[in-house]
Amino acid sequence: MRILPYLLIILATAAQAQTEAPDRGPVIDMHIHAYGAGGEGPPSYICTPFPAWKPLDPGKGGAGLPGYLGSMFGNPDCPKRIFSATTDDELRTKTLAELRKNDAYAVAGGSAKYVDRWLADEPKRLIPAIGAGSFAKLPSVEDLRKRHAEGRLKSLSELSFQYNGIGPADPRFEPYWALAEELDIPVGIHMGPGAPGTTYFATPEYRVALSDPMQLEPVLVKHPRLRIFVVHAGYPMKERMLALMAAYPNVYAEFGFLTVGYRDSDVWPYIQAFIDAGFEDRILYGTDQMVWPEAISFSIDRVRHAPGLTAAQKRKFLYENAARFLRIDPANTGILKP
Repeated sequence: MRILPYLLIILATAAQAQTEAPDRGPVIDMHIHAYGAGGEGPPSYICTPFPAWKPLDPGKGGAGLPGYLGSMFGNPDCPKRIFSATTDDELRTKTLAELRKNDAYAVAGGSAKYVDRWLADEPKRLIPAIGAGSFAKLPSVEDLRKRHAEGRLKSLSELSFQYNGIGPADPRFEPYWALAEELDIPVGIHMGPGAPGTTYFATPEYRVALSDPMQLEPVLVKHPRLRIFVVHAGYPMKERMLALMAAYPNVYAEFGFLTVGYRDSDVWPYIQAFIDAGFEDRILYGTDQMVWPEAISFSIDRVRHAPGLTAAQKRKFLYENAARFLRIDPANTGILKP
């Protein structure tokens, strides 16, 4: 009996099984929203993922529900979908339950009112941030400095000014960039896709051109001590995002809603391009969880079973890179020890 060949087969099979075993470590989600159940309009579905981005015929019920938006979010014909929470309490409690279920911690951004309410229920797993889509809704520099002194501000995120046609180099941003640099807190800025047709239906000032990561360069030149994570990683402007990261090593890419709503053929090659370019230590996991709490479990499980990514790369993506970037280790993994 030839024992050696069988032994080699057994060892190889065991090694493969170990390599393919899903990651079960803690998670840092760099991107959830602490706001109300009406934050994304009427109750709606998201597809997990969306199988396609449907064409719009403006002459056939093009505006709003139950037209194009209805076909995408009202009753979408996708194999798997998640329905939104319908009350503020349901959204908060279900989202926090999802974090606990997955041993996840999250940068939770929103208005001070909602962030404080969510923190009251879960001070351990939430990393408080303040986010807004307009200067009118963003607290003053003085108020933000006070929150930081009280331990209630760890990041400015998500700054989604793109939806109002405002780029990062707008002069009105300057006091906030200066504050983030002074306080040494990271900034998450939306540079990527919105809902299909958002310019027509919801945010008329949204411009795709503001997804261009190169728009951050004047800010980075003026504020060299900033830590910035680009929400949605500038998708789909991959080459420009990679060029920015190559020149400015204090910039990280966070992949947001790509891990929830985009197809395998979209999200994994996009992430792989950053790894292939040498940036596997600067990719950050996020869900962009808005009003669909179950998206957290779906996304984490999806990453844990992602094709092509090694176990070490998944661990960096899901926790280690964010821990180093934020300079925290809430799960006490020891990752920050010298």
